[in-house]
Amino acid sequence: MSMQPETILKHASIGAVGVDNQGIIQYANPRAEQLLHCNITMGSSLEEVDPYLGAKVLSCLKQEMEQESDIQTFYIRKSDESIETQVSLVVNKDGTRGAVCFLQNLDALEASAWRLPNIKEMHRQFQALLDHSYYGIYIIDGQGIVLKVNEVAAGLIGLEKEKMIGMNINDLAEKGIVDQALTPAILESKKPLTRPLYVIKSNKYIMASGMPIFDETGNILFVVVIEHDMTIVKELRESLEQAKQVADTIKSELSDRNLLELKNSEIIADAPAMNQVLTILLKLSKMDASNILITGESGTGKGLLSKFVHHNGMRRNKPFISINCAALPDMLLEAELFGYEKGAFTGASDSGKAGLFELANQGTIFLDEIGDLPFSVQAKLLKFLDDGEIRRVGGTKAIHVNCIVIAATNHNLEELVQRKQFRQDLYFRLNIFPVHIPPLRKRQEDILKISNFYLKKYNKTYKQEKRFSEKCLEQLQAYDFPGNVRELKNIIKNAVVIKEKNILNKILPQGRLRLKSPNSSTGYKSRYSHTATLETSPSKPLGLTEKLLEFERKNLEQSLGKFDSTRDMARYLGISQSTVVRKLKKHGLSID
Repeated sequence: MSMQPETILKHASIGAVGVDNQGIIQYANPRAEQLLHCNITMGSSLEEVDPYLGAKVLSCLKQEMEQESDIQTFYIRKSDESIETQVSLVVNKDGTRGAVCFLQNLDALEASAWRLPNIKEMHRQFQALLDHSYYGIYIIDGQGIVLKVNEVAAGLIGLEKEKMIGMNINDLAEKGIVDQALTPAILESKKPLTRPLYVIKSNKYIMASGMPIFDETGNILFVVVIEHDMTIVKELRESLEQAKQVADTIKSELSDRNLLELKNSEIIADAPAMNQVLTILLKLSKMDASNILITGESGTGKGLLSKFVHHNGMRRNKPFISINCAALPDMLLEAELFGYEKGAFTGASDSGKAGLFELANQGTIFLDEIGDLPFSVQAKLLKFLDDGEIRRVGGTKAIHVNCIVIAATNHNLEELVQRKQFRQDLYFRLNIFPVHIPPLRKRQEDILKISNFYLKKYNKTYKQEKRFSEKCLEQLQAYDFPGNVRELKNIIKNAVVIKEKNILNKILPQGRLRLKSPNSSTGYKSRYSHTATLETSPSKPLGLTEKLLEFERKNLEQSLGKFDSTRDMARYLGISQSTVVRKLKKHGLSID
């Protein structure tokens, strides 16, 4: 399409007046009339319109201008406005001369000149905003063409910034770069829109918000789109959901097992020694103290007292995590305690796993049988106690954990330290608050109350109405319970379930009856009933082999009352675990 010069000048922002060699007006555009503040009639003299302007133009034509390239500039004032005038010579085909005057409001031009630096500064600030924004930003015109895009937006999409400018935004969805397009929906609805997008190419999740900008007629000039990388947020949300599932599982387990056990069990402590233990533990729980080492024989209730500390402390509503350090092989124990990363060892979960220390964060972890902790794991536990950080098996990232640590053992850790089986530095760190639980034989005041408690409990559980006879209570008082409260509990449970009569007369198993003796250091002489029979009324003398077998059986039975695992029995007897299992089988004995 071609345009005539008159059409162009008609819409120009500067005034234009054409005259012949006599100063007669041949052409004037609307802007010239505005600047000269008059209506211009074709064929009239320019001097009539503006005497000064007309005289200057005639002077230029007659004297000063020789070539078409010559331009004369001067200034006139009209209604307090400064008008810049440029006169250019025009030579027609027939050789006659004329002139064209171009008029421009100098005040408006000066104002524009003053605005130009501000516009440049605004543009610089806008570009800086684009380049340094944390968010991805697009500017798209009303046809969906990308006008501006910053590096962040290009990086989220996975394309080069230069290649995106000028492309149609619809191509992102059509070419499979993103799962859906946002801008077309905005152009169609003419409303702001926010929706999540998945970038297939870069495997990122984006939250995109678009805002349409309108002209005075209501048409969309362009759309501004702001994008935020939600990939990390999505991953965190998934991690939180997984953590919540773990927490719910732990909470359920705690409610069903640990908390219920504590709620339905009473710590009976009439004996002064036991009262002193509870007083110390209660104070430690209120002070939120960590590194508590509970020692005592097997079966004295170390696990129950660790829960007592947790549920009377500030962290009662946080996790309570318990583990028996003697129950797992070395490698599995380390992974269970500290967790492991993906591929840390054969059979490891593809997603890795949080350890018990992580699960105990803000709560309490109870390390039972700490004396059986492998030497390699002792080093990692010591590091955690020193700086409060753990590292998963196969991982390098330090994970901060804040939890109360309670350890328990039936071993003499000082002896293990001397035998190089337990780290001395770890012992000192764990033994900040030592608490020793007295054995049941030194808590004679508690035996009858504990017995009645468990009798009531198991009567309710098994719907029985069993009662102790006086003789039965005397036997219980006379027995020194090498297996402590655990042994007493199991004896009563067995009697409630097995005994036919409601009156319980004799509930101690035949091999466990121990008689009072004033010569015993505890007030009781430990002597198995069948051994007494052999010594007082033998039918015939026993040979050396028979005596050795009886001695072996006696030691095994004594150990059964003290320990609840063949591993502990083996360590106590100084033989291998497999030997203990074999000898128990030979004598018809069982750890249960």
